[in-house]
Amino acid sequence: MNTILEHFSQFLFAQRKWIVLLWLGLILLAILNLGLNPHQNEETELSGASGTEAAEVVKILRTEFASRLGSSAALVLENSVFAETLAQDLKAHFPLLSRVKEISSRKKHQYRLFLLEFRPDLRLPEAQAQTGPLRKYLADWSKRHSGKIWLTGNTAFQYDAHQEGRKDSHRGESIALLLSFLILVLNFGALTAAFLPLLMGASTLILLNSLLKLPGFSVNPVSRILTGLVGLALAIDYSLFLVSRFREERQAGHTIEESLRITLALAGETILFSALIMFCSIAVLLIPDVSLSRAVMQGILLVILISLGNALLVLPALLALGEPYLDRPRFLSRWIAKIDSYPFWKKFSEQITAHPGRYFMLSLLLLGIFAWPVTRMKLWEPVQAVAPRNSESMEGYLRLQADGWGGEILPVILVLKAPPGKTVFDPAVLLALDRLSQDLLAQPFVSEVKGLMSWSPGFESRDYLALYNTLGAFGLLSRPDPRFASLVNQSSGNHLTLIQVLPKDPMELDDTRKILNFTRNYAQEHPELKLLSGGVVARVQDFTHELYRQTPLILGLVFGSIYLLLFAAMRTLILPIKAAIMNFLPILSAFGLLTLVFQDGWFSSVLHTPVNGAVTNIVPLVLFCIIFGLSMDYEVLILSRISENYHRHGQVREAIVEGLARSGSVITGAVFILLGVFIPGIFSSSPQTQEICLGISAAILLDATVVRLLLVPSFMMLLGRWNWWRPGKK
Repeated sequence: MNTILEHFSQFLFAQRKWIVLLWLGLILLAILNLGLNPHQNEETELSGASGTEAAEVVKILRTEFASRLGSSAALVLENSVFAETLAQDLKAHFPLLSRVKEISSRKKHQYRLFLLEFRPDLRLPEAQAQTGPLRKYLADWSKRHSGKIWLTGNTAFQYDAHQEGRKDSHRGESIALLLSFLILVLNFGALTAAFLPLLMGASTLILLNSLLKLPGFSVNPVSRILTGLVGLALAIDYSLFLVSRFREERQAGHTIEESLRITLALAGETILFSALIMFCSIAVLLIPDVSLSRAVMQGILLVILISLGNALLVLPALLALGEPYLDRPRFLSRWIAKIDSYPFWKKFSEQITAHPGRYFMLSLLLLGIFAWPVTRMKLWEPVQAVAPRNSESMEGYLRLQADGWGGEILPVILVLKAPPGKTVFDPAVLLALDRLSQDLLAQPFVSEVKGLMSWSPGFESRDYLALYNTLGAFGLLSRPDPRFASLVNQSSGNHLTLIQVLPKDPMELDDTRKILNFTRNYAQEHPELKLLSGGVVARVQDFTHELYRQTPLILGLVFGSIYLLLFAAMRTLILPIKAAIMNFLPILSAFGLLTLVFQDGWFSSVLHTPVNGAVTNIVPLVLFCIIFGLSMDYEVLILSRISENYHRHGQVREAIVEGLARSGSVITGAVFILLGVFIPGIFSSSPQTQEICLGISAAILLDATVVRLLLVPSFMMLLGRWNWWRPGKK
């Protein structure tokens, strides 16, 4: 690999001007595409996890009831608002709405609730896109009728999450660029040298956003945030490694061409293997049949390639051309050069290697304390909680909760199939349905049940039976009846009926889970009933199960592929095993911190984080893949510097001390840059952004301090020459 990279450096040096001109041309085309191309890829519709009970309910809703699960919104109105013409006005102005109806309730409420259903042929991203125009129209309508209206519900939740995701992405990238520049100036002691990694970061973002405008790329709020931030972090980190090594070689007296050759042969190889490790860590997200994880994978794989191309093609050419200006301004370089961190890191490394057993046990203890809460970590499916706390959709939903409404917006949907040859209006089926409804209403976590035996507040069981008997006697049950048209598939045989079960507390997903568990157990206890359980929460539970269904395979592929890559880079059996295990420890510790903050509520008053009682379902898997790849940057850098020194003189302790001393300032700078990229997201109003950024920041901080500075050198010291053992080596 070194030989290939050395030949590659000769090509880069010879063609440096053409490479820079080609790069500038690509940047110009990308900027023109961003400014002039009106095309925007739609948000990815959440899909996958087929073959489940909830997936069958989705299919039945679409084919038998002309309804699309989750494709609805809700209006929350003050009672003083005159809303008698609202439904007609909305239908007239928004032809994509298939139905607007007021939701009735047995209780008295301060607010009125209207359900807005979109046409079933409309994709969910298209339905979500109607949120903006609807809010504009409703704002004008409420002014004319003197009352406040809130638009909430599933499509509004997702819309608000997407909007906040865009803001978080742009805000985070801007703050990260500024903080990174300050850190790089202190690290390099020169404005010009600090500008190059920043330029590579900006280049990566421009090319990435331009490519994402091309047809065929999938986007969603999670991938939008992660792709930009990870891309910025990788581009700046890779550039930091290269620029640092190049300046080090120039200070050692090598020519520009020789410095470029050594830099690409050593730091370039480190970056290449780091990128391949990151690639392998992320590629496993293709395994779960969930569109969300696959969109994240697609975006991050794309940004890895762009960052790697900038680091190994563009940056070396810029270094070769701009070397005379790297230390400008001179006064700043001379001033910061007086602050030499090498003696500090050398003394620190000597202290660690002098007492390896003590520091090994201390680091394991610290990581164990942080990781312990993982033993009780719970996952949840945030449906309404994806929206920012200060959004209109969340404000409207909280008003419903305070007003005593149940889960009208996100009910559990049951499908009851009549026995062969019968309809759902058969007396035996109706009685079975009534018993199910009564058993559900007896549960403390159920607010209301809406079905064929409970759609009218003034009716009792005998009234429903009498009504259906009379309608059947006159042959009217085969004709559409608006009173229960949405409950029975009247157009295709009356053999299916829907039951909506409303949870007691709309903000407490445990109530919804208890309903789903109850109905699934009820179906097993009553095999004569063909009962299916579904709804938005049940469908998202499918995705959670699918995400973690093949966890052993995912872990095996990540560890296996990374072991092979590290073995190819280091030619030793022991160091790759050590690296993989030690990379896993800070990830577990970060999960423990997420459990304390989002499940238990620690520091919520300081960080303004929600107390969910659980961790968001997709966060652990995605964070594992991203952090495993990101933290390997430091691992590969440290091990490569230590191995480089060991192979030079064969002394274990000297190799560890020198490797840490030479890489300590670079790693510190890289860590501060990564923290500058992700920490601002902790204070976002989007709960998902907060979880992701807190998890990554915690893992990076623990990895760069406890693991890289304490655990790695102490453990390598304890292993001694066994670090570089391989079969057949003497």
